[in-house]
Amino acid sequence: MSAPNALQHNPLGRLARGSTAEKFGRAGWFAKGTVYAVAGVLALIIAGKAAGWSRLDETAEKEASPTGALKTIAQASGGEVLMWVLAAGMLTYAAWRLVTAALPGGTDAMAWVKRVGYVVSAVVYITFAVTAISLARGSTSETDGNGTVRSLSADVMAYSGGRILIGLAGLVTIGAGLYRIAKGLKVDVTDELDLSTFSPLRRLWTKRLGAVGEVGRGIGISLVGFFLLRGAITYDRAEATGLDGALRRLATETWGQVVVVVVGLGFLAYGLFCLATFTRRELQAP
Repeated sequence: MSAPNALQHNPLGRLARGSTAEKFGRAGWFAKGTVYAVAGVLALIIAGKAAGWSRLDETAEKEASPTGALKTIAQASGGEVLMWVLAAGMLTYAAWRLVTAALPGGTDAMAWVKRVGYVVSAVVYITFAVTAISLARGSTSETDGNGTVRSLSADVMAYSGGRILIGLAGLVTIGAGLYRIAKGLKVDVTDELDLSTFSPLRRLWTKRLGAVGEVGRGIGISLVGFFLLRGAITYDRAEATGLDGALRRLATETWGQVVVVVVGLGFLAYGLFCLATFTRRELQAP
């Protein structure tokens, strides 16, 4: 059955292709872009602090990750309202991913890998939405991404075979990061995008912005996977850490500061890429 015919017999697919649903879902991309842009700035601040910029002392203590970005935005003027707005955006993005995963399309292995990836992405952004809602309601929880990863790793490794699971999780995470890096290097960033109304020059620079973003994102994801894998190998829960922890460890070395800058610029670029293209997003089957 062809994709168009399959779509005709799939109520969810018909709903997803409706212009109102599609435009509503684009708000999720705007929220995602905002969070990534702020996370990128926080990563650059960590690099600046490590390089000796003392004026950044207080800001450099903030967690450089999507969760840290949400906490930073929550502390701004009107932060409570912004948290509710971003929570709604994150939920719409998660819904976008779930709908995309359910659309009729390819049935080969790569298509199924993409579908699984979309579902995992939806779960991640639902957790970000929950964090935003908690902050909007005035939660003062000090939980951060680093502590969450360490705690989860320790709990899993306490069971027989837990080290293997954490090691596999690290390898899968590294693989996901390398996939993002490859997409960036190939400038393969136009999935679900319609840039036909952009001028050739704008289209060129939009793609370049997305490419830089994918490479930076890929490196950041790979770093998290590396520390998960190292934690499993050494059987040391302290080795496992979130993105913020990985960046701070690297920032202690001169060469590592360069990597942190690359990740920070990548996150900032990806955030700007999402903000520049959210109105051009289209629901497309895997």
